[in-house]
Amino acid sequence: MQVGWLHSGRLRLLAASTVLASLLVAAAPGQARRAATPSLRITFTAAGSIAVTMPDGTAVGTTSGAPTVIPAGSYTLLFFGPGECINLPLFELRGPGVNINDDMLGGETDTHTLYANFVPNATYTWHSDRNDSLVYTFRTSGDVVGSSGTSTVPSSGSPGSNARPTSQDIVGSAIVPFRGTIAAAVSAAGTLTFSYKGKSVSSLKAGRYTFAVSDKSSTSGFVLEKSRRSALSVTGSSFLGKRSIAVTLTTGTWLVMPRVGQTAYSFVVRQ
Repeated sequence: MQVGWLHSGRLRLLAASTVLASLLVAAAPGQARRAATPSLRITFTAAGSIAVTMPDGTAVGTTSGAPTVIPAGSYTLLFFGPGECINLPLFELRGPGVNINDDMLGGETDTHTLYANFVPNATYTWHSDRNDSLVYTFRTSGDVVGSSGTSTVPSSGSPGSNARPTSQDIVGSAIVPFRGTIAAAVSAAGTLTFSYKGKSVSSLKAGRYTFAVSDKSSTSGFVLEKSRRSALSVTGSSFLGKRSIAVTLTTGTWLVMPRVGQTAYSFVVRQ
């Protein structure tokens, strides 16, 4: 009788172990799915258009009607450009906890990665600086995918905020540092002035800067151009008001102009 009891006990223990192992195996795929990091694709074209999609090609953001809905969570933003060293528009993503500006390093790289943490039940928008009136809107649901922690690269601010962009472009392992804000102005008479940390600019370190421009002229603007590259109009000749954009200044000579072809100042960007 004792031998039979021991044999029966071993069988029950073996059965319990088998059930436990099955549960662990069944749980593993679910845990892997929860730990996976979701992603969005931001694609620039040589023509200057921008598209934001899910990995399967589903468009993210609508300009009218019900907004796209995606799960909340920490997302990897995968940027793709034409890789032709052309001047690309500035992509601007706004919403609770997110304030991202990116132009593919001034069009000088074809791929890189940023990160954003989208909170649950919130509204986000994105648009191109070449068409401020065309704004794409999407919402997050109450579901959270991937990690619910803060993003690897911090992003802050809200739509319309004056906070500096805290996003940093990553190309391989090289991080482009944010250097600060350059205060610029265009007077009613068309005179351009700009300063960095309260001093006039003759040279700067390479990196990303926010150009904050106050334009009071209806005939002149604030245009940046790197030698032998396409010009970037921060404010155009018909623009009146204030505008801030993020610009990556790479090494070389840069020109500041009220309009393309009419240089007012030049400065050198060094490593």
